[in-house]
Amino acid sequence: MRLTRFSQALLVSVLAISSAGSVAETISGNTAESLLPDSNLIRQTLTQLPAMRTSRFQQDIADAQDQKLQSGGHEWQLRLSQTERKETGNIRTRDQEISLERPVRWFGKTEHDMRLGEKGREVAKIAYADSWHESARTLLNDWFDSLRTQAAVTQYEQQLQLSRQLRDIAAKRVKAGEAARLDLQLAETEVSKLEAQLQTAEMQHARQLELLQYHYPALKLPVVRELPIPSAASAEHRIEAIMEDNHELELATLEADYAKLQLSRTAKDEMPDPVIGVRAARERNGQDTLVGFSIAIPLGGQSRRADTGQAAGKAGMAQARLDVVRQKVWREALKVTQQRNQMYTIWKALDQAKRQSEQQSQLMMKAYQLGEISLSDSLQIRKTALETAFSAQQAQLDALFAEARFELDAHRLWPFDAHH
Repeated sequence: MRLTRFSQALLVSVLAISSAGSVAETISGNTAESLLPDSNLIRQTLTQLPAMRTSRFQQDIADAQDQKLQSGGHEWQLRLSQTERKETGNIRTRDQEISLERPVRWFGKTEHDMRLGEKGREVAKIAYADSWHESARTLLNDWFDSLRTQAAVTQYEQQLQLSRQLRDIAAKRVKAGEAARLDLQLAETEVSKLEAQLQTAEMQHARQLELLQYHYPALKLPVVRELPIPSAASAEHRIEAIMEDNHELELATLEADYAKLQLSRTAKDEMPDPVIGVRAARERNGQDTLVGFSIAIPLGGQSRRADTGQAAGKAGMAQARLDVVRQKVWREALKVTQQRNQMYTIWKALDQAKRQSEQQSQLMMKAYQLGEISLSDSLQIRKTALETAFSAQQAQLDALFAEARFELDAHRLWPFDAHH
């Protein structure tokens, strides 16, 4: 009769958990962002990363290049000459000449260079924004990896506590003569196994914390005792939310435009720039004074046409890369969107199974305490409960990560524009 009453209690408890699961989820109002550090601290951390410093230097280079293009690459050239003249009758005279020359841009090259310099600055700015986003992605991955190892430690601590309780129950039953000594040995073995698993989890967590502190010394991992409830995707969580504002795609577009401008500018150089100058000369020991104006026009050749062909190839490559990046961004947006939906669905199923498994484990422990089942059956239920709880916990973190990753890619989490 005891076994029958236990089976009925088990069925009632499982049904109760099934009906109460949704109520427990609506109680919590936390989001994935509550697991993350303060946004201002994140921005300060990202700014100090090596990748961001490199991108900042690229902006400095683009500014300098813009200044060069505005002023032009041509320089003034000062030419001095002196000639000694020997005439009939052994008369010697000296001639001196001074000239100032400089090539000048024509056929709209100056305006074109100004546009090219401004476009280069735009490319550098968006490259910085894209580097910001990629660094934020890496930080988010590293942060959740640390949360996963921390959650594993917490999970094993809880399971070890329950296993020790079961060992104490077995010890009392053995002492009372209600169970064989083998039960106590099995319980102690289970405790030792969980202690070893806990030590392994603690080592992995410590190693992950070291990596986190090395890369992001200003960040401190919070102690999470209870994970927030993941939120389901809504109509706003679609591919377009990521595609509408994507730094990588914008960067590829600007680079293609920049390559087209370079092609147009190089084609203009097939018409060489003239060299203009002014000159003054004194001849015959100053008896004659000359002032004049000079102009020289280089004769373009095959080399300039080859430069245009090379620029055309680069422009074609930039356009082809834009098409590749557009497809890549779309695939990643689809993946992020689908993962958010899939991870939430998987977590819901595993969370329900975890609740049922935990209830069964508790009832089995009571049943063993009452002598209704063997310890080996109870340990098997405990093992199943542990595996289910661990899988549900990791699925919950995966769902929270997918939620945060979508918000990051949609530029609603740690947005670049807010930093500037």
